[in-house]
Amino acid sequence: MGILELYDPPARLRDFDAIKGQRAAWHRFIVEQFAQQIKEAVKRIPASPEGATIGQFYDASTYDPGGPIVEQAVVWNAFPKELLRRYGRARALIEADRLWPISAYDRDWAYDSDNPAQSFADSPGNRNPSDDVFYRPTVEYCEWHIDRDPSSGRTRRLVFTSEPPEYWQAMFGGRLSGSTIEFPGDKNLVLELYRKHASPALEPEDLLVKMPFVSPFGPLNKGDYNPYNKWNTTHGAMHLCAPPNALTAEINLAALSTVVFEDGSGTLVVDPDAYIVGTGFGGPNRNSDPTIAATVNVLARLGAFITLANPVGLYMDHIDLMGWEVPGGGPASDWVTIARGTPNAIERLVIQSPSDEFDVTDIRIGGVPVRYGGQIAECITVKLVGAASSLNKVHNKRATLKGGGYLDPTDAREILARGRGGPTTGVVPAYRGEAGETEMPGVPVALLERGRAMR
Repeated sequence: MGILELYDPPARLRDFDAIKGQRAAWHRFIVEQFAQQIKEAVKRIPASPEGATIGQFYDASTYDPGGPIVEQAVVWNAFPKELLRRYGRARALIEADRLWPISAYDRDWAYDSDNPAQSFADSPGNRNPSDDVFYRPTVEYCEWHIDRDPSSGRTRRLVFTSEPPEYWQAMFGGRLSGSTIEFPGDKNLVLELYRKHASPALEPEDLLVKMPFVSPFGPLNKGDYNPYNKWNTTHGAMHLCAPPNALTAEINLAALSTVVFEDGSGTLVVDPDAYIVGTGFGGPNRNSDPTIAATVNVLARLGAFITLANPVGLYMDHIDLMGWEVPGGGPASDWVTIARGTPNAIERLVIQSPSDEFDVTDIRIGGVPVRYGGQIAECITVKLVGAASSLNKVHNKRATLKGGGYLDPTDAREILARGRGGPTTGVVPAYRGEAGETEMPGVPVALLERGRAMR
């Protein structure tokens, strides 16, 4: 018997209340995702002769670990560290405001006219419609859209979102990829919310897939809800759309990070980047994934039972207005509106002048005018909330880290990972003792993200 009756929607949003059976379906979906990821985590724990392997990640609706439960917010900065490492801040600010084609992220998401579920890799030569499908390269579970004046180019409004795509797919109705749960959904409600937050000019067909393709969220057929519709990409931002920015990814990373690893020399792996790149559980060049994994893994090494607190979600926790200068004499807080969610659990944040006399470009942060959305993203923290209990209860055997991180000694800005993209030669290990290796010049490797983004 668990200690939780029902998983709530992220930030306890009330949209599902108007749809009969929707909240119950969401609960079953979260339970299903927990079950899948608990199974995956346990598979990675080596068998122990001392007794049965015990998974440390649990579903609070089905299990009570006993003892007091302590919630822990895991917090990171919203500006994409990947772009900073790759390009430096000046260009990263420019790139973060742009849309990138999905085909640049991973060639496996593509279109086969005879079999929409077939991948590009299995059907070379087929046109890839994902060249026309765009995402935001802001892979820290916080994305933004800039509303610029078409004549002056000045920023009229900035919208930030941390809403997971699964929430909107569920609200539209049907099954999500990889799930058995059928959501009742309400397409009219989705349309109503888009018109309220994006544009009253939006038409129903604007939200639908017109040409089938395989997306990071699974196969999308004609007439399905399109997470990459123009009002969530080129014309607005309703929810997260970057491939790694998903609620299921959060659950996956939290569950798998309960597995404790040692490297090839038998040394406990504690470095966040080394853990992430060696396990392949996320992106090592990010603020989010290494922070999440490191926090969870510390608790796992202490023998705790770990879960994600209800409601399971990703949130903007805080926006720091220190150093902001705004015109008009009022406080900077007058320019900031929580459009969805609550303080410390913000799902949609709007930055806009309270007066028609000014616009966002008139804001100065540290004396510098706001020209890019990333300048404000640097002021935002993102979070998830974990929960731990029963310290020193579980002592599983360590798994052995199989992968390793590498560096290009002539351009050591990013941590590289083996196994994807074109070969890169002359690399050296980023950490000591990785899989027992000391130096691997000439080994084919891939930039964990650059290899995908630059295809």
